[in-house]
Amino acid sequence: MENNEKLQLVMIEEETEYLVSFSIDREDWIARFDKSLSKSREWALNMIALYNNEIMIDSDNKKGGRNEIDVSFGE
Repeated sequence: MENNEKLQLVMIEEETEYLVSFSIDREDWIARFDKSLSKSREWALNMIALYNNEIMIDSDNKKGGRNEIDVSFGE
């Protein structure tokens, strides 16, 4: 596993909430979205997509890659 994969965000679905955490330590979540809010899942996924795509761009730039990443929110 590369270092940038360890730093990716993931969503954990609980009974009443969506938690966003780093993939290396899922119990240490950094954001919580209450399921009673209609857009909570979308917000969690948007946060994850934005952060993870930035990590990929930074990694590609260090390798001399190009910045052609499709960002699709609210899947």
